[in-house]
Amino acid sequence: MLWQSKGWVLSFVLYSTIETELRHTNKLRTRLFLLLKMLLFSGVLVLLWYQLNGVKKEAWEQFGISKSWALFGAILLVIPNIYLAYRKWLVTLKTIEISADRKTKVHSFFAGLVTGLLTPNMIGNFIGRFYYFEKEHRANIAAFTVLSNIGQFLASITFGAVSVIWLGELLVWKDEERLMYVLLIIVVVSYLFFFYIDNFLRFFKKMKFGASFKQLLKKSPWFRTQILFLSFGRFLIFTLQFSLMLMAFGADWTLELIAAIWQVYLLTMIAPSLILGKVGVKESIALFVLASLSVNEVAILFASLSIWILNTVSPALLGLLICRDKSWRQQA
Repeated sequence: MLWQSKGWVLSFVLYSTIETELRHTNKLRTRLFLLLKMLLFSGVLVLLWYQLNGVKKEAWEQFGISKSWALFGAILLVIPNIYLAYRKWLVTLKTIEISADRKTKVHSFFAGLVTGLLTPNMIGNFIGRFYYFEKEHRANIAAFTVLSNIGQFLASITFGAVSVIWLGELLVWKDEERLMYVLLIIVVVSYLFFFYIDNFLRFFKKMKFGASFKQLLKKSPWFRTQILFLSFGRFLIFTLQFSLMLMAFGADWTLELIAAIWQVYLLTMIAPSLILGKVGVKESIALFVLASLSVNEVAILFASLSIWILNTVSPALLGLLICRDKSWRQQA
């Protein structure tokens, strides 16, 4: 929770810095997207090599695709996953009372996927979004996008807590009593922050957008409920997708496997990271958790990396194609 809170604070710091320092000239945009492509390509190669380098020879020999239908099903689930993420963005725009054509909505959404990929835990997805809109809307776009991201965090810790209660333990930590208290505190504090963030804003009286943010939340009392509902839907898709990918590589589908996957997402969400959507971090956690169920190490790595490529890299690459220079609005 501490690392996640730091991430939310970093989001607002990023907003302030970028809003003050960056001005969208054609030359700057060209360099920005070239840098994004280079970082994405080099990061994938380095982290992929790092993860695969420590796998034992026996695991490689036992690895293979045993259920092609499960692999196909996992790939198809990218569509509803991206759709629900887009619906969250539409709900955000409606709450902020921004009218935009469909092209602007789609382009800003995918631009957010690109910038989110290159920030810790995808917290920077608002950066690509707000440059498509007038300057007076940018602070609210940043704030409501971060609030939407917290909704996804809540989904992960909620199902993760259910898993711990269900199995009676965290598969990588056996101190059950202390764990239950820690999880309870994290869940309660997170939900209180999400639903009562309005009350915390009085401590930030100097932030100009605070009054506007509170007013918009007051006018849209169902915003957070809608975001939470869509976030839970996305999490269930993540679960099904991950389980199908593991099945494709030879794992057996069991309820215990589902519970273990929830714990992978719980630990991944609260773990610190740098860039690229926690790639490397998630794979390491997945190895610790799922290996306890005797799942093949190579299958775990390939399943986790495949999910990352499908849900994070592929949409970001599509975003790089969609958000060409001419797609960006000129903002001073």
